[in-house]
Amino acid sequence: MKRTRSRSLPVLIITLGFFVGIVYFVVNLVIHSAQWASMPQNAHLSDNSELGSAGTITDRNGVILAKSENGRRVYNDDEDVRKACLHVVGDDSVNISTAIQTLYRSELTGYDFIFGLGLPSELKRGKDIKLTIDSKIQKAAYNALGDNRGAVVVFNYKTGEILCMASTPTYDPMDKPEDIDSNEDYEGAYLNKAVSAAYPPGSTFKLVTAASALENFDDAESREMECTGSDVIGGQEINCFEVSGVVDLKHALMESCNVYFAHTAVDLGKDKMTAQAKKMGFNRSWKFDGIETVKSRYDVSKASENELAWSGVGQYTVLESPMNMALRTSAVANGGVPVKPMVVKNISMPLGVPSPDKSSSDGDRMMSKEAADKLADMMDYTVENYYGKSSFTDRLDICAKTGTAEVSEGGNDAHAWVTGFSKDEDCPVAFSVIVEHGNSGSGVAIPTASTVLEACADAFGK
Repeated sequence: MKRTRSRSLPVLIITLGFFVGIVYFVVNLVIHSAQWASMPQNAHLSDNSELGSAGTITDRNGVILAKSENGRRVYNDDEDVRKACLHVVGDDSVNISTAIQTLYRSELTGYDFIFGLGLPSELKRGKDIKLTIDSKIQKAAYNALGDNRGAVVVFNYKTGEILCMASTPTYDPMDKPEDIDSNEDYEGAYLNKAVSAAYPPGSTFKLVTAASALENFDDAESREMECTGSDVIGGQEINCFEVSGVVDLKHALMESCNVYFAHTAVDLGKDKMTAQAKKMGFNRSWKFDGIETVKSRYDVSKASENELAWSGVGQYTVLESPMNMALRTSAVANGGVPVKPMVVKNISMPLGVPSPDKSSSDGDRMMSKEAADKLADMMDYTVENYYGKSSFTDRLDICAKTGTAEVSEGGNDAHAWVTGFSKDEDCPVAFSVIVEHGNSGSGVAIPTASTVLEACADAFGK
């Protein structure tokens, strides 16, 4: 009897495991079948055959960005709008992994749990998707970037709605270049750089170092240092663009003084700098509406004193995505708490009834309200007294910080950054702009942002 019982036990365990596995599979099939069917690896969905009867994609104002017509997929009538919205909407393929037509292909094509994709086209009801983006702001960003490579992110820091997520290089989804895979001009064209690329942030990272100082030093605002244009930290030189003289935190941010922020990072130490960077979105990715951003990186665990110093000004091995930069800037505008982003406003239900508009929620606090308010004042002071308010737009009250991120030895090549937000309650937008190899944040990134902000002002009736 004991022998029979001991032999039965393994059988019972295996049988129980089998039934648990069946239940697990069925539950996942019900929950995830649509996503599995629309995976890029599914060759059946990798061409235009299913999109020929798919639902319509519109922007926040109802402007049609993609629709099905006579058995084929067509896009907006304006070529610039098509190119500007490519990385958000997608094309007929699934090459752009973060595009709506890739991520929501099953919803658009009318996937049915019982019949899968086997229903006749006349019986299918593909769902329509309304996005939060504004096609006019997208077009403005595309035109502002021009022949430059880069990205622009704009979103409402009160609601989390992404108004613009533009990336270049791009192409026309209705006239895809035949040499796209061999022509260097289109290198990276399948990548939405707003969410899937990370760059050295340069001096925009000084906002993180400043926030860490405000959170950890009682005398952070009154701490003064003298900048003579360079200094030696950890046995190697830290250079500035100019001689700032004696500066406190506010004036160091305005002057973008490398020496000041390099010393501040060393004084704070690796642990405090790492903790603040983590709170402000580094070493993590953001997930929204099926999109997962690339991780922004801050790792000084093996840094020398000089390398820690350089990390405080956004160099060393620091990397950041445009989306993360816009989100942490939005936290400054929003009292220290970012709102989680979203790009899908609603998806139609069966029979074309729209689902309720999504509402976003607060993210984790990035800094205290006191620190956020002080940073906002410093960014406001910087625009007022250094860049000039009119350099952005006279129609909005902008707070901002630029960055010039060196990407070659000797500083002969650099990416141009600017990030900021509008103080206007009726136009609460946060933004980030990167122009690859633009060399000057104030000279190249600000004019790009200015064009986009003018479009934002139009969109909000300013």
